Amino acid sequence: MTKKALMIAVFGSVCLLAYFGLREKPPAPPRVTDTALSRLNGFDREKLKGRHYLLHFWAKWCEPCAVEIPHLVEFAKQVKTTKPLYVLAVSLDNTLEEAMEILPGGGKDLPPNFLLALDPEHQVAEALGSYQYPETYLVGPDGGILEKWIGAQPWKKPEVMQYFSSKIQ
Repeated sequence: MTKKALMIAVFGSVCLLAYFGLREKPPAPPRVTDTALSRLNGFDREKLKGRHYLLHFWAKWCEPCAVEIPHLVEFAKQVKTTKPLYVLAVSLDNTLEEAMEILPGGGKDLPPNFLLALDPEHQVAEALGSYQYPETYLVGPDGGILEKWIGAQPWKKPEVMQYFSSKIQ
Protein backbone atom coordinates (compact mmCIF):
# COMPACT_ATOMS: atom_id res chain seq x y z
CA MET A 1 0.00 0.00 0.00
CA THR A 2 1.40 3.36 -0.93
CA LYS A 3 1.84 6.15 1.55
CA LYS A 4 -0.93 8.19 -0.12
CA ALA A 5 -3.42 5.27 0.00
CA LEU A 6 -2.54 4.62 3.64
CA MET A 7 -3.16 8.28 4.55
CA ILE A 8 -6.52 8.25 2.74
CA ALA A 9 -7.54 5.05 4.56
CA VAL A 10 -6.53 6.46 7.95
CA PHE A 11 -8.27 9.79 7.25
CA GLY A 12 -11.44 7.96 6.12
CA SER A 13 -11.42 5.77 9.24
CA VAL A 14 -11.01 8.79 11.51
CA CYS A 15 -13.92 10.55 9.74
CA LEU A 16 -16.19 7.51 10.08
CA LEU A 17 -15.26 7.05 13.72
CA ALA A 18 -15.89 10.73 14.44
CA TYR A 19 -19.23 10.65 12.62
CA PHE A 20 -20.59 7.54 14.30
CA GLY A 21 -18.98 8.22 17.66
CA LEU A 22 -20.15 11.81 18.03
CA ARG A 23 -23.69 11.45 16.77
CA GLU A 24 -26.41 11.98 19.30
CA LYS A 25 -28.50 9.00 20.21
CA PRO A 26 -31.95 9.18 18.67
CA PRO A 27 -34.59 10.27 21.16
CA ALA A 28 -36.50 7.53 22.90
CA PRO A 29 -39.92 6.94 21.37
CA PRO A 30 -42.69 8.69 23.28
CA ARG A 31 -44.64 6.78 25.87
CA VAL A 32 -48.27 7.07 26.83
CA THR A 33 -48.04 7.48 30.58
CA ASP A 34 -50.73 7.11 33.19
CA THR A 35 -50.23 10.81 33.92
CA ALA A 36 -50.99 11.67 30.30
CA LEU A 37 -54.08 9.48 30.33
CA SER A 38 -55.25 11.12 33.55
CA ARG A 39 -55.56 14.39 31.62
CA LEU A 40 -58.25 12.85 29.44
CA ASN A 41 -61.86 13.04 30.52
CA GLY A 42 -64.56 10.42 30.27
CA PHE A 43 -63.11 6.89 30.47
CA ASP A 44 -61.83 4.24 32.89
CA ARG A 45 -58.00 4.07 32.64
CA GLU A 46 -57.95 0.73 34.47
CA LYS A 47 -59.29 -1.01 31.34
CA LEU A 48 -56.06 -0.19 29.49
CA LYS A 49 -53.50 -1.20 32.12
CA GLY A 50 -51.19 -3.92 30.86
CA ARG A 51 -52.94 -4.15 27.48
CA HIS A 52 -52.31 -3.26 23.88
CA TYR A 53 -54.70 -0.59 22.65
CA LEU A 54 -55.23 1.86 19.84
CA LEU A 55 -55.03 5.52 20.79
CA HIS A 56 -56.92 7.46 18.14
CA PHE A 57 -57.10 11.26 17.92
CA TRP A 58 -60.03 12.71 15.98
CA ALA A 59 -62.54 15.57 15.93
CA LYS A 60 -65.94 16.41 14.50
CA TRP A 61 -64.48 19.38 12.59
CA CYS A 62 -61.94 17.13 10.81
CA GLU A 63 -63.45 15.87 7.53
CA PRO A 64 -61.23 12.76 7.19
CA CYS A 65 -62.04 11.95 10.84
CA ALA A 66 -65.77 12.17 10.22
CA VAL A 67 -65.46 9.74 7.31
CA GLU A 68 -63.16 7.35 9.18
CA ILE A 69 -64.73 7.13 12.66
CA PRO A 70 -67.68 4.85 11.69
CA HIS A 71 -65.19 2.41 10.15
CA LEU A 72 -63.07 2.45 13.30
CA VAL A 73 -66.16 1.68 15.41
CA GLU A 74 -66.96 -1.24 13.11
CA PHE A 75 -63.33 -2.41 13.33
CA ALA A 76 -63.59 -2.41 17.14
CA LYS A 77 -66.72 -4.57 16.90
CA GLN A 78 -65.12 -7.10 14.56
CA VAL A 79 -61.43 -7.33 15.49
CA LYS A 80 -60.51 -10.73 16.92
CA THR A 81 -57.40 -10.90 19.05
CA THR A 82 -56.28 -13.29 21.77
CA LYS A 83 -56.75 -10.53 24.34
CA PRO A 84 -59.32 -7.78 23.84
CA LEU A 85 -57.99 -4.87 21.79
CA TYR A 86 -59.35 -1.59 23.11
CA VAL A 87 -59.75 1.51 21.00
CA LEU A 88 -59.37 4.74 22.97
CA ALA A 89 -60.94 7.32 20.68
CA VAL A 90 -59.84 10.72 21.94
CA SER A 91 -61.93 13.57 20.62
CA LEU A 92 -60.36 17.00 20.33
CA ASP A 93 -63.78 18.63 20.35
CA ASN A 94 -64.90 20.92 23.18
CA THR A 95 -67.57 18.54 24.52
CA LEU A 96 -68.24 14.84 24.33
CA GLU A 97 -71.79 15.59 23.17
CA GLU A 98 -70.39 17.50 20.20
CA ALA A 99 -68.07 14.62 19.33
CA MET A 100 -70.80 11.99 19.62
CA GLU A 101 -72.83 13.70 16.89
CA ILE A 102 -70.75 12.01 14.19
CA LEU A 103 -70.53 8.59 15.85
CA PRO A 104 -72.81 5.87 14.50
CA GLY A 105 -76.14 6.02 16.35
CA GLY A 106 -75.00 9.14 18.16
CA GLY A 107 -72.54 7.00 20.13
CA LYS A 108 -75.28 5.01 21.89
CA ASP A 109 -74.36 1.61 20.43
CA LEU A 110 -70.57 1.50 20.81
CA PRO A 111 -68.87 -1.83 21.49
CA PRO A 112 -67.46 -2.33 25.02
CA ASN A 113 -63.88 -2.17 23.72
CA PHE A 114 -64.45 1.29 22.16
CA LEU A 115 -63.71 3.92 24.79
CA LEU A 116 -64.34 7.63 24.36
CA ALA A 117 -62.27 10.38 25.92
CA LEU A 118 -61.93 14.11 25.52
CA ASP A 119 -58.81 16.23 25.02
CA PRO A 120 -60.28 19.68 24.21
CA GLU A 121 -57.02 21.52 24.89
CA HIS A 122 -55.02 18.98 22.83
CA GLN A 123 -52.60 18.42 25.72
CA VAL A 124 -52.13 14.68 25.20
CA ALA A 125 -52.19 14.92 21.41
CA GLU A 126 -49.51 17.61 21.44
CA ALA A 127 -47.39 15.72 23.98
CA LEU A 128 -47.22 12.86 21.48
CA GLY A 129 -46.54 15.17 18.54
CA SER A 130 -49.95 14.67 16.93
CA TYR A 131 -51.18 17.39 14.65
CA GLN A 132 -52.38 15.76 11.39
CA TYR A 133 -55.73 14.31 12.31
CA PRO A 134 -56.81 11.61 12.39
CA GLU A 135 -53.80 9.94 13.97
CA THR A 136 -53.68 6.49 15.50
CA TYR A 137 -51.08 4.84 17.72
CA LEU A 138 -50.71 1.22 18.69
CA VAL A 139 -49.69 1.35 22.35
CA GLY A 140 -48.06 -1.62 24.05
CA PRO A 141 -48.84 -2.93 27.54
CA ASP A 142 -45.98 -0.84 28.99
CA GLY A 143 -47.23 2.39 27.38
CA GLY A 144 -44.62 2.33 24.62
CA ILE A 145 -45.74 3.38 21.17
CA LEU A 146 -45.30 0.47 18.78
CA GLU A 147 -46.77 1.97 15.61
CA LYS A 148 -48.14 5.30 14.40
CA TRP A 149 -50.48 5.95 11.49
CA ILE A 150 -51.23 9.42 10.17
CA GLY A 151 -54.45 10.03 8.29
CA ALA A 152 -57.54 7.91 7.79
CA GLN A 153 -56.84 4.18 7.74
CA PRO A 154 -58.57 1.35 5.84
CA TRP A 155 -60.05 -0.27 8.96
CA LYS A 156 -62.44 -2.42 6.89
CA LYS A 157 -59.70 -4.24 4.95
CA PRO A 158 -59.13 -7.89 5.92
CA GLU A 159 -55.35 -7.30 5.96
CA VAL A 160 -55.82 -4.77 8.76
CA MET A 161 -57.82 -7.27 10.82
CA GLN A 162 -55.16 -9.93 10.16
CA TYR A 163 -52.37 -7.56 11.15
CA PHE A 164 -53.89 -6.88 14.58
CA SER A 165 -54.90 -10.51 15.10
CA SER A 166 -51.29 -11.56 14.63
CA LYS A 167 -49.75 -8.59 16.49
CA ILE A 168 -51.87 -8.75 19.68
CA GLN A 169 -51.26 -12.04 21.43
